[in-house]
Amino acid sequence: METKKIKNILVIGAGTMGEGIVQNFAQAGFNVTVMARRQESLDKCLKQVNANLNTFKEFGLIKESPLTIMGRIQTILDKDLLSVVNKCDYVVETITEILEDKKAIFNRLDSLPADVVIASNTGSFTMTILTEGLKTPQRFVGTHYFNPAHIIPAVEVHRGEKTSDEAVEITKQLLIQIGKKPVIVRKIVPGFIINRLTGAMEREVDYLLDEGIVTPEDLDIAVKSSFGFRLACLGPMEAEDMIGLDTSARVSDRVYKVLSNRTDASPSLLEKVKKGELGIKSGKGWYDYSDRTREKVLDATNRKLLQQLALFKLLNP
Repeated sequence: METKKIKNILVIGAGTMGEGIVQNFAQAGFNVTVMARRQESLDKCLKQVNANLNTFKEFGLIKESPLTIMGRIQTILDKDLLSVVNKCDYVVETITEILEDKKAIFNRLDSLPADVVIASNTGSFTMTILTEGLKTPQRFVGTHYFNPAHIIPAVEVHRGEKTSDEAVEITKQLLIQIGKKPVIVRKIVPGFIINRLTGAMEREVDYLLDEGIVTPEDLDIAVKSSFGFRLACLGPMEAEDMIGLDTSARVSDRVYKVLSNRTDASPSLLEKVKKGELGIKSGKGWYDYSDRTREKVLDATNRKLLQQLALFKLLNP
């Protein structure tokens, strides 16, 4: 199917990532159907998208009214999938990273017309694994969005062994149409690009915390006030050119030898999980959010990120 013929989007999953992806497509003028197993998940999704749109309006990032955009979104329960699936031109799956659940959804979608591209917002599985045994693996493509999906511009587009060039190109052009910055992952590799980079950084973060070298608060200040401050405008390769490749090579040669190389999760992190301290969703993680609702925490975070988004759009038209 040609990108210009795509009008109706089906988003499967109404969680944190689904909310943002639904908003992206609806903002760009597409009719969006969002599917979930429970009505309360759909209600929560619509409420959050509406709140996000009102904040976007406040920041001058949308021209239409939130009411108009919300009018392009409809909801269905999982049991009603067959009633709408054949009316959709493009599908995005955003459910939890559980292999069996994703494969079950794909099996249900495998009988769609062959020109309908089906994307998976997976952050860890390769499309080769997810499409094993399917009749039409060529039209399945990976689209790795970043949280919050309605704000962060980048989306990694990755393929399986049998994904067609056409599916990749259609997806790339569609993402550009909704205002995203698609990045093509050119080889099949677990973790793709950004999750591998952040995984490497997280391992060293865990080491610094476990060894008592820095507190979580000071670590966040250090990152936000140094390379984090720079990253929105200068990528790591641009920054390395600015620093000087000779200097970078000398520093790398010294520092690489003393970096953490552990292959399991941090004891401190595992202890947090064991206590049920999961972050914003539980009210406590590295920070204490017990005095604020999830909605208030997300609103404050979104407002900071939206200022960056406005500047990013200005510098990266």
